[in-house]
Parts: sequence; structure tokens; C-alpha cells
Amino acid sequence: MRNRRRRPGAHTVALGVVAAGAMLVAAACSSSSASGSGGSSSGTINGAGSTFAAPMYQQWAGQYHQSVNSKVQINYQAIGSGGGIAEFTQGVVDFGATDAPMSSTEQSAAQAGQGSVVLHIPMIIGAVAIIYNEPAIKHLVLDGQALANIWLGKITKWNDPAIKKLNPGVALPSAAIQPVERADSSGTSYAFTSYLSQISPAWASQVGTSKSPSWPVGTGATGSSGVAAAVQQTAGSIGYVELGYAVQGHIPYASLVNASGKAVAPSTASTEAAAANAKYPTDVTMLTFSLNNSSASAAYPLVTPTYILIAQKPKDQAKAKALKAWLTWALRPTQQQETPKLGYAPLPAKLVSLDLAALKTVH
Repeated sequence: MRNRRRRPGAHTVALGVVAAGAMLVAAACSSSSASGSGGSSSGTINGAGSTFAAPMYQQWAGQYHQSVNSKVQINYQAIGSGGGIAEFTQGVVDFGATDAPMSSTEQSAAQAGQGSVVLHIPMIIGAVAIIYNEPAIKHLVLDGQALANIWLGKITKWNDPAIKKLNPGVALPSAAIQPVERADSSGTSYAFTSYLSQISPAWASQVGTSKSPSWPVGTGATGSSGVAAAVQQTAGSIGYVELGYAVQGHIPYASLVNASGKAVAPSTASTEAAAANAKYPTDVTMLTFSLNNSSASAAYPLVTPTYILIAQKPKDQAKAKALKAWLTWALRPTQQQETPKLGYAPLPAKLVSLDLAALKTVH
């Protein structure tokens, strides 16, 4: 994980895992059939990375151990996508998790470290919600240009004319806007900055797309739970997290104007609309794609897949067998239909088929 360069005026606060994240992680386990569980595969499997996907991975890990295969213990640490890529590359964990596809440099390093081609297996699709703490605003509409200008420091007040135009008839306060962003290397930041780069030429040229961008303004917090906590604790603040953190934390979130000009709130349905309209790769060794700014009229415009990183030719065959069994189980309709409970959307059937084909190449 590289060090972040901060511009003058930006600062960072250290925030641990707090109630908003804890509520998500503590989801109840549901019963599942042992069919397709991988038989006698056993052992401890360690993974790390995405905080965006952590609630689902941790729930699936607990369910699988309790009701499918008690011989398999899956441990997952939510340390951010950049950390997950780094630990997987170094062989510290058996699988990585990232919302941002590995760069060509990261892929080369991971393949050298693993001694194998590394696969991206998209396991979850979710919306990045724009959360805010301004009690005077009950319903907020924003667009990509306004978001870019907030984080560029060009929009500094809630009653800025650009926000007024998007919210006719709403009495907007003159309070200052306090942006909050991820301080760690984050796939959620990658999705967010990728979207801003698509919408705003100024953002694309001045900041760009990155897991660890040099934020022009704002306060940094560690992990999705840290951003959620910072927004909850800071009057006038705005931030970005996976939708489940907003729902479980009872944090207000904005609707965004999509490519069709419609203001759409993040939800399972609007996330599914983006996923249904996407074109997916046919090469199962590189299943990476963007769901941002979908042309579907019902789609929320800020949606991301999140990936499991796994070696195609793993060094430990026993662990690989157990990991494949868990991932195959998680791709079943029963498990995919649980994703909305934590703010995600089920994978489209065509993407599940591609995932299963990719897992069959692991040997």
C-alpha cells in the first residue's frame, strides 16, 4: 500500500470499527443445504481486503462453517482493497478482496508472488451511497458534477446554486459542507473517483481515478465504517460508503441524477438495473468491468462489483479446493438472494455462469 499524498488543507482522523460497521458484520446465519459444499475439504482459509464487501463475506463465512462444512474455517479481515491486494500478493492470505481491478503493475506483482495467473471473481454488486449529515435536508438530490465540485473544493455551502438547481423548493441551509473520504487504499474510493472522472473533466485532469487519490479537500477516515462514523459525528458532512452501512446506521443518503437525467436513489432494484444493462467480458481469466453511469433509466449511476482474487494454479491444493467450494456455494441462488439484506444486489445469472466457468479453471 503506497503512502497517500495530501494537499494542504486536507487532514486525517483515525477512526476504528464502530457501531455502523459492527451492525453489518453481525448478520444472522441462515440454514443452507450441504449440497455442493466440497465434501471433505477442510482447513483454515484466510482472506483480507474490501471493507465494502466485508459484511457479506463475513456472513457467508459464518454460514458456511455452521451449516455446510464445519471443517472449514474462513477468516476475513476488512483492511481495504489496497491492503487486500498487497497481502494476497505477498502470500500473507489465501485470497484477496478488492472493489478495484488490479492494475497491470499489481497483476504482474501478484502473479510473480503467487507463481500463477491471478483471477478476478466478481462475487457481489453494490451501490456506493452518498451519505450526509445535514438535518435541515430531508431529501437530497445531487449529480456527478456537483459531487466532483464538492470534493474539488468549488462547492463549499449546502445552498450553493448548483445544489439549489437540483433541489427546487427545498430550503437549503447556508452551512458549510464538510467532505469525508477514505484515508486508506480503498476500492470504494476507486469506484467513486472513477465515476467522478467519467462525469467531470476537471476531476479527471486534476485528481483522476485511484484507490488512494490525492484529495483536494476533506477529512480522511479509515474503512467504510470509519467514513460512516465520521459523517454521523460531523455536522454538515458528506461521504461515500456501501449502501448497507448507510441503511444499518440510519444515515441519510442522496439520490443521484443518472445518465438518463433521472434522480435515482441507491437500492437493490436500481443496482440490479445497472447490472442487467452491463456488458460482461467473455474471457473468464479477466472478469473485470465497470457498472458506473449506466444508460438504463432505472439504474443508480454509482455501482461497483467487488472481486475475490484467487490464484489459478494455487500452491496449496487442499486450501484451493476448500476455497473453491465456498465460493461456488456463495454463488448459488439461495446465497445470492441473501445479499439485499445487507444492501447489495444478487449477481445476474450470466455473471454467475462466468464466475463458475472461471472457478473451473482453478487447479
